[in-house]
Amino acid sequence: MKKKPRRKCTVCREWFHPTRDGQFVCSFECASAHGKAANDAAKAAAQLQVKQQQKKAAKSERKRQAERRMAVKPLSYFIKQAQQAFNDFIRYRDRHLTCISCDRHHDGQYHAGHYRTTGANPELRFDEDNCHKQCSVCNNHLSGNLTSYRPALIAKIGQARFDALMGPHALPKWTMDDYIRIRDKYRAKLRELKKQEAA
Repeated sequence: MKKKPRRKCTVCREWFHPTRDGQFVCSFECASAHGKAANDAAKAAAQLQVKQQQKKAAKSERKRQAERRMAVKPLSYFIKQAQQAFNDFIRYRDRHLTCISCDRHHDGQYHAGHYRTTGANPELRFDEDNCHKQCSVCNNHLSGNLTSYRPALIAKIGQARFDALMGPHALPKWTMDDYIRIRDKYRAKLRELKKQEAA
């Protein structure tokens, strides 16, 4: 019978002539070591699979808990988040401008000041024409300093947009999903502005 072509043992890397098809080891010792290595590899693969499943289950559980935590949050939590995202955008949009009311530029704190207040006009809470960079003195201590705010606002947005702002507006019935959408929208707009400035 013709000798089979020699090959390298997969364990000890020595050359040998196999006696049967599919033989990859040269001796019983190498076959035993190969079997042990295969078993170890199978065990390691099984352990890895178990770890991955545990990780996936933990991630799924964290997500479920986060959803449950969100479900019990009051609507005011989402209103606050949406308002914060909107205000951050307004302050960044107007970052190079002076206070819309007193026309001063200082190192103090700046707010996102609404011309028509959110208490009296909640429908204009997230209207970009209604909100502009304003110093804390005008916004807090001078109740918005509206006498100076008005002419500066008309000069900034134009008479037509000012008239539209002062006109009647339907009061939307915002839900939690609406506030989340508004929050995400203004976070995205802020990121886009920062990206444009960095470019």
